[in-house]
Amino acid sequence: MRHVAALAAPDMEGRGAGSAGEARAADYIAGQFRGIGLEPGGEAGSYFQSFDVPLGAKLGRVNRLTFTAAQHTADFGPDSFKPFGFSDQGSFAGPLAFAGYGITAPELGYDDYADIDVQNKIVLIMTHEPRGADSNSPFRRPEAFRYGELRYKAFNAREHGAKGIIIVMNPNGPSGREELFAIRGGGASSGIIAVNALRSVVEPILRSAGKNLAEVQREIDGSLAPRSFLISHTIGRLDVSLVNETGRAKNVIGILPGRDPKLRDQAIVVGAHYDHLGRGGEHSLAPDQTGTIHPGADDNASGVAAVIALARAFALSGSRRTLVFAAFSGEEMGLLGSAAYVKRPPRPVEKTFAMINMDMIGRLRDERVYILGVDSAAEFRRLVADALAGSTLQPSYSGDGYGPSDHTSFYAAGIPVLMFFTGAHEDYHRPSDTPDKIEPRGLEKVARLVFRAAQRLETRQAPLTFVRTVSPGGSGRQAGGGYSAYFGSIPDFTESDKPGVRLTGVRSGSPAESAGLKAGDVIVRFAGSAIRNLEDLSLALRSTRAGDSVDFVYLRDGKEHSGSATLQERK
Repeated sequence: MRHVAALAAPDMEGRGAGSAGEARAADYIAGQFRGIGLEPGGEAGSYFQSFDVPLGAKLGRVNRLTFTAAQHTADFGPDSFKPFGFSDQGSFAGPLAFAGYGITAPELGYDDYADIDVQNKIVLIMTHEPRGADSNSPFRRPEAFRYGELRYKAFNAREHGAKGIIIVMNPNGPSGREELFAIRGGGASSGIIAVNALRSVVEPILRSAGKNLAEVQREIDGSLAPRSFLISHTIGRLDVSLVNETGRAKNVIGILPGRDPKLRDQAIVVGAHYDHLGRGGEHSLAPDQTGTIHPGADDNASGVAAVIALARAFALSGSRRTLVFAAFSGEEMGLLGSAAYVKRPPRPVEKTFAMINMDMIGRLRDERVYILGVDSAAEFRRLVADALAGSTLQPSYSGDGYGPSDHTSFYAAGIPVLMFFTGAHEDYHRPSDTPDKIEPRGLEKVARLVFRAAQRLETRQAPLTFVRTVSPGGSGRQAGGGYSAYFGSIPDFTESDKPGVRLTGVRSGSPAESAGLKAGDVIVRFAGSAIRNLEDLSLALRSTRAGDSVDFVYLRDGKEHSGSATLQERK
């Protein structure tokens, strides 16, 4: 609990990857490893393995929004509009169109783009979705939440041929206030120049077309039907310049050498991620509390506390195989730290016997512990059952070696994995994930279970039999797994300056495997949408349903190929 409290303390500032708070947390963990007597497993004799992470974006040299009608030009600067961090950079001038909420939802019979051509235009749209305050609105169903996401709106405009998008706060929203909320995060470009502007900037343009924004919104909400239109005699121009900022994050690695001459060349990795969301951002589930520290006591100070406790226990008892204790950063950005580890391991990947991951193990309820990856080695179910003998813990198993945490990077590299988790809760990714919510005795029980499982691994004489598991439609830390259909591709989470999504593999028995995709392929088009990056592929998938037959285009060894797949239900 002292480790949980220290890592979730205010001076750690939520441990955002690449931040000063993350650096302080890394120093704390390294100090613990040093005190235990672990050997440094990082660079240049240190405990740290560093790697690049995206930190966001800031305004560059020229950012301007201009409207020209007849002989009059209105020119606006960053006090009146701001680009999104995911905006394309450059300039574009063209005619304008109003496209309501910017939503295309065929399953709901609604499409703001149905009756207008926005090819090579700049579209003006509103935030949120129709009847956003009505709990009975079809857009308030969980599977429709994506339509209110800003990145979705930019993606949809791009796919309809628009070259620029201006998003304003809808005037009839809960607060009705006027504010700018871009830049937000940086990262992969959306492929369209995208900005957020004050309503006072665009309302004169709409009045020149005989429209009032608040009235148009009421008409859309009242009839649940689009009111899109072209704006004649006005040309808009967007100039966007951003500076994408990167930083250095670091894994913390300590090594306990094995003592058995025959087994010590083999390593077992015991890991947990220590980064969290910092002060919120696009992954926070409390977007109205951006700027507030997200302590991440359960996610994942709890797992790191167990890693430290296990390191201390094994330092006392010894181990036949070498144990590598790793605290990963960059997990919340897409498993960046564990991916960096696998690419530059302190002990060879081919000599890595197994990997144990702990993510959110501090909120045990009803003695229920979730154990993932039990089918990633043929021997794991028996091994875990033996480790559970005499315990009051009630296991819930998943055989799949893939999931949204750091064990995935190891499983994709052909290493058997076990992942321990005590379940999602209402404080997940919110500022309320605080140390006082941790259940100490439950945390102790899970850590002891992991110790017993690790003991059985480090003393085992026989090899493990690695198994590529057949997924029944995805698995994950949280129940539900999302509302899109299931494809089964495993993306490379590291960023690339080349368009497309590179795959590190595909799940056994998945539609992606049946369609012939394999590691190294790069998806560049999916379900009719151009795929520039992982965000595009995610949005394209979320527009599909189980049973849909989708076409896709991919690159293999630089050559373009086409394929098709029938998507499955996500379970």
